[in-house]
Amino acid sequence: MTTTSDIPQASDDARARPDAGDAADSSVIARILAHLQAHRLHAGDRLPSERDLAEQLGVGRNAVREALATLATLRIVELRPNSGIYLRQIERESSFEALVMLTDMGGTPTRTEVAETMEVRAHLEIQALGLACKRRTEQDLSRLEAVLRKTEEVLAQGGNIAACDTDFHIAVADATHNSVLVRVLNAFYRFTSRRRTVLFEDAAQGKASLRDHRRLLEHIRNRDSAKAQLLILRHMDRARNYWSAVLGG
Repeated sequence: MTTTSDIPQASDDARARPDAGDAADSSVIARILAHLQAHRLHAGDRLPSERDLAEQLGVGRNAVREALATLATLRIVELRPNSGIYLRQIERESSFEALVMLTDMGGTPTRTEVAETMEVRAHLEIQALGLACKRRTEQDLSRLEAVLRKTEEVLAQGGNIAACDTDFHIAVADATHNSVLVRVLNAFYRFTSRRRTVLFEDAAQGKASLRDHRRLLEHIRNRDSAKAQLLILRHMDRARNYWSAVLGG
């Protein structure tokens, strides 16, 4: 059963921002989620009506309606015609985009969510490397080379390579020429964006990542999927071990 601890939470800053009008925005969504948490709702419980939520949160009904529509799309709540609004079984029914959205809003994933998303992403990255090795074009290789040059420049200036790291992985995904895989992986990169920024504050992590990326590019160039897939697992293991230590297990 979904409990209050399963309800996604945004940052305090996102909750505190006042509503600026009728258009749905992240602050209204965050305040609705905080409301669900505070009232200890469970899967199947009925939420207050749009009108009641608007009054309790001090926002316009249109803003609440748009926010609820977003939460319904993400499968956090269910809108039942002529019945009401109900909380879903979040762990089983909500979409991965729900986690991504809350992270975009400043929420902090749990240790379990971090570990589980890395498990899933590892399999997707293996698939991506296999397809990239098979389908890459000279244009794909040139793009990857350009990202590595930019990474070297950022490191030489003592900067954070998080954006370059994302660009490299997206370029690999694009080299698969599978638009669905690109979309799925892009959601994972958004989900890990803030964590990777923290990771690459450590220059040693940035240099190690660059070394791996150079080797990945060579494997893609040589169409050596076996070596590329083995390397991406080691590449992700380093990040997994880092976060295991930081998060305490």
